[in-house]
Amino acid sequence: MRDLSGKVAVITGGASGIGLAMAERFGREGMKLVIADIQPDAIDRAVAGLRAAGFEAVGVRTDVSRYAEVEALAQFTLKTFGKVHLVVNNAGVSITGPTWRMSLDDWRWVLDVNFWGVVHGVKAFTPILIEQGEPAHVVNTASLASYVGIGHHSPYCASKAAVLSISQSLRSELVAELHPIGVSVVCPGMVATEIHRSWRNRPEGDRPWSDREWNDPEVRAHANSVQGAGVSADVIAEATLQAILEDRFYVFYGDFVESYLASLLTPILKAGEPPVITWGPDLRPATSS
Repeated sequence: MRDLSGKVAVITGGASGIGLAMAERFGREGMKLVIADIQPDAIDRAVAGLRAAGFEAVGVRTDVSRYAEVEALAQFTLKTFGKVHLVVNNAGVSITGPTWRMSLDDWRWVLDVNFWGVVHGVKAFTPILIEQGEPAHVVNTASLASYVGIGHHSPYCASKAAVLSISQSLRSELVAELHPIGVSVVCPGMVATEIHRSWRNRPEGDRPWSDREWNDPEVRAHANSVQGAGVSADVIAEATLQAILEDRFYVFYGDFVESYLASLLTPILKAGEPPVITWGPDLRPATSS
């Protein structure tokens, strides 16, 4: 995809954070935008802002953990714009805590959104992209956590490792079958979003392992300050755009990435011990080596 003007982009988790930043950046390229999110009020604000900026945008309330809703999103996109060219499977949630203390609801929630949301997006949209026979692109949002198991972050890391593998497999299949469809996997580090507050969108009746930490104002304030110190989502959106235009698979950002990945991969090559990295529920580093 060399020219995005007039093309159609669908972005899940598109009403805030990285997803909204991508929508704004793709809008400046002249793309028509379909914003999918689970929060209706956030969708309304995002679409209003995008339209005010002069972009053609519509919003669809979508729970990516439910395939029927993602399939409906695909059909809505075709009915509204006739085609789809860029699919961004970006919706994501996170929870922190000890692996053995996580409730089964914690695991199901994170994997339903982060893992199954990508599976559903790939299954619903890829056949459409193939049938169109036009240049297109699939973007899956993973993380630097795809490459390491971080303490107190097990469900998130597991889900993002799966997203990386799915993306690699999908790319191999599309290249082997000569389809003009690129694949990129976005692997940011800490980004200034509100993913640490994603508990606000948990399914009703879910039983988290603990809500004690988030009832502590000091803990919440610290987590907000740490997350807020991350790189701007606009930077990730720009890096993603360039990867799409250049048909690159990996989307990284920051001078530290090469040394960071080397610190993770070198022990694997030497059959050594992995580094110990763990974060407490308040995003405070407990140990790191």
